[in-house]
Amino acid sequence: MGEEKEAFIEVQNVNKKFEDKIVLKNVSLKIKEMEPLGLLGKSGAGKSVLLRMLRGTDEYAPDSGEIIFRLAYCPGCTWVEGPSRVGDKCPKCATEFEFKEVNFWQDKEMRRTLKSAIAIMLQRSFALYSDESVIWNILEALERTRYPKSKRLKKVYEILESVKMLHRVNMPDTRDLSGGEKQRMVLARQLALQPILLLADEPTGTLDHETAKVVHKALIESTRGGTTFIVTSHWPYVIRDLTEETLWLDKGEVVEYGETDKVVTDFEKQVDEIEREEFKKFGDPVIRIKGLKKYYLSASRGVVKAVDDISFEINEDEIFGVVGHSGAGKTSLMRIVSHLDAGSGGSAWVRIGDRWYEASKEDSGTFIEDGVIVGGMTDWKHYFVGVLHQEYSLIPKLTVWENLTRGIGLNLPEDLAKMKVKFMLNGVGFSDDEIGEILPKTHQELSVGEKQRILIAQLLMKEPNIAVLDEPTGTMDPVTKKYVGETIIKARENLGITFIIVTHDLDFAEKVCDRIAKMENGKITEIEDLRTL
Repeated sequence: MGEEKEAFIEVQNVNKKFEDKIVLKNVSLKIKEMEPLGLLGKSGAGKSVLLRMLRGTDEYAPDSGEIIFRLAYCPGCTWVEGPSRVGDKCPKCATEFEFKEVNFWQDKEMRRTLKSAIAIMLQRSFALYSDESVIWNILEALERTRYPKSKRLKKVYEILESVKMLHRVNMPDTRDLSGGEKQRMVLARQLALQPILLLADEPTGTLDHETAKVVHKALIESTRGGTTFIVTSHWPYVIRDLTEETLWLDKGEVVEYGETDKVVTDFEKQVDEIEREEFKKFGDPVIRIKGLKKYYLSASRGVVKAVDDISFEINEDEIFGVVGHSGAGKTSLMRIVSHLDAGSGGSAWVRIGDRWYEASKEDSGTFIEDGVIVGGMTDWKHYFVGVLHQEYSLIPKLTVWENLTRGIGLNLPEDLAKMKVKFMLNGVGFSDDEIGEILPKTHQELSVGEKQRILIAQLLMKEPNIAVLDEPTGTMDPVTKKYVGETIIKARENLGITFIIVTHDLDFAEKVCDRIAKMENGKITEIEDLRTL
């Protein structure tokens, strides 16, 4: 069966349009069994569209062209495996596997069968049963694959070990996991489904490099059990780590297809550095944190010191970075500063005008005036501190235009609103032509990179005094990331906004931020001043 193994999946001259926009044009490739393939390209290149087409999502059916799967098929129970298993016994019913060629989008019955054997990890989507335990999330996936009951707990431990999540095995509620831990749990659930094809759309985009390496190792090891995976990423090192061949797409067309190192090297040549000039107009401190703590009790870990007695200041008009590995305490710190969570001790004061408001206390109306603690406006955070959360999304039923205007309560004359929207969307890298195409769309018609840029524009539309961005570039390609970095720099200069950027992307932080606080285990280990470099 050597010939069939060479082309486990064959994509033949596939074309796809959404309304009048071409998203895939004459795309052809051959996917070999258990040989990982990388999909590379800028935001909106068509990578996610191709993944969903391979997943069998109805609205992503090709307009023309074909996708052929070559399989080992069990006529006894309809179980499917990769073509290398032809002639073996089915693990479910012991019938011998036969070779079967499937025209994926023409054979509706087989597409339904195949979809149960294809798993997908979507960008910035923590698809877990969030109010259930870590163990239950994996057991539920094993149950769906009819994995033997007597072996399920052992398999749970093997899977959690492969993604370095055994330390959370007793966690009763996955909502308490960090963003990076949630992403590893999503991978664990997909591995538990024992797919023959795993489609990973930016699987480590929101993880620090060290945690990403753990996930990469789990992905690589998973292919040894019969899983083929296709991965998209904007990080060149991710594609190099994980794949042997890479398809580079741009505006739906194949730019280059071949050996990974060459394709990635050619892609990197088009990426320029972020342009910036030294900024010297910092004001007085606008945030003062002193002895701040955030402790909580965990059933599995005891007392967790998410923020552990830290002190520092942030100046007005500064771009301040908070970096660290997944679970270091970055998001916990910024949720307190943004008055979304209360602290356990110490203080976090935020200055608005001449008044200092205590962000770490539940009573947001507390402020200092002439050295005296008094009460006042209880809704100050909504007017002055804007937050872009890692898991935020656009309002689903609204268009981009509506999300950027009435969706955030913006009441401006239409002509002025149009000028402001155009200014903000240009700033995050959209051309005038692209703006015209994007404004009438809903979030379902946008790539994840496009959604993220629009979310940043939405936050800037509110003109906050302080903007907190939690992993703003997690799933962005290098070209889009350059736009966003320069947008943040220009917004500071043009709008007088103080930015706090919470990220694992040290490279981005060093190019954009004035100072960087490095966090580890709830503590700040170093504050690096990049203005003197």
